[in-house]
Amino acid sequence: MNHLYIEPFSGMAGDMFLAALIDLGDPRFGLHELRSIADALVPGECRIEIENVWRGNLSGRMLSVHTSESDKAPHRGDRDIEKIVRASPLARSTQDRALSVFWRIALAEGKVHGCPAEEIHFHEVGAVDTIVDVCGACFALERLGIERVWSSPPVTGTGTVRCAHGEMPVPAPAVAELVRGREVSISGGGGERLTPTGAALLVEFCPAFESPGAFVPEAIGYGAGHRDPKVGPPNILRVQLGRVRAPVSRASSSPKNVWQVDVNLDDMTGEELATAADALRAAGALDVWMSNVVMKKGRPGVVLSALCRADGTREDGRRALETVLFEHTSTLGMRWSQYERTECGRRIVDVVVEGAAVRVKVRERPNTGAPAPLSARDLSPEHDDLAALAQATSISIRELERRAIDAALDVLRAQATAVRSL
Repeated sequence: MNHLYIEPFSGMAGDMFLAALIDLGDPRFGLHELRSIADALVPGECRIEIENVWRGNLSGRMLSVHTSESDKAPHRGDRDIEKIVRASPLARSTQDRALSVFWRIALAEGKVHGCPAEEIHFHEVGAVDTIVDVCGACFALERLGIERVWSSPPVTGTGTVRCAHGEMPVPAPAVAELVRGREVSISGGGGERLTPTGAALLVEFCPAFESPGAFVPEAIGYGAGHRDPKVGPPNILRVQLGRVRAPVSRASSSPKNVWQVDVNLDDMTGEELATAADALRAAGALDVWMSNVVMKKGRPGVVLSALCRADGTREDGRRALETVLFEHTSTLGMRWSQYERTECGRRIVDVVVEGAAVRVKVRERPNTGAPAPLSARDLSPEHDDLAALAQATSISIRELERRAIDAALDVLRAQATAVRSL
């Protein structure tokens, strides 16, 4: 699984996040891809540049989006931005995620100014550069295949900041509203460190502000802010792309307790339901599924269900799933049931097929008497690895799957022989 770990130890802005993602050096997302998306969103309206800069004792990439609106912020509303995003060639799921970011900002601004979110006219966050920042960030996560985003608590800054509404305290009122209920660090020296765009992206992408634990970083990127304050930490953001190294799950016939949550929904589109299911998985759900039902007045509906741990520890994920369901669905409530689940152990074996690495999941069945013999039915090659290899070699996925399973069996037999010889 591809995981992204964000470290806003000096705060975060949309352009810093994009610059850090480009600095990862991943061929799936770079400056060329960002320029293409910007041109599709706002044709001929901006020019994007990136350069290497120093912030304190750290170097990173600084992204600049030059537009005719740079000196005078426009007054776009949520519907204006929706028209721009929906007219773009971005995938529907990416459009939905980007619009969700803007809607979060609209809700926060509405609370601050005492008016409905639909009536909010964005100032700085409605400008072309912010539209590029938000849509570019959502597009990047799609291209990089990010399955979960983590973030440490962001630094907000202190003091005051001058914006379109005049001089405001730091964190700005909209930022304070966006991160309400989340852990943040109100520090970092004078001035704004966490912008409304940065806060909205973090809240949208991360179910909670916490570290991933055991993590295997594979690429690291640094994105610099435009200011270079002499007080506080260097104005730079670090992101790490990698894999969470979960502890080996040993097979056991002892059942484990899990929570199952169910919500009945009859007023959401298929696209909205798919987005909610993805958000539940990102929040740590063990499994997510949907069932068709007939609801009141003969209306067709869906029961959206998910599982999470119920062991009373930090892995108990009820709160995270509740947050997702209230944010991403129209439900007025949810039902919780506790079950016992017998689980297989799981681990990953890395093999080489046609010169490329392929991950193979190994299912270790619980010991119910005689040891289960090693079998191909307990092996499952990672589909994403096979799909990428099939595209590169023109060999069918089914043939590559067979070769990966054969290679994994060879590795497992060799491991078993080595253990017996000890």
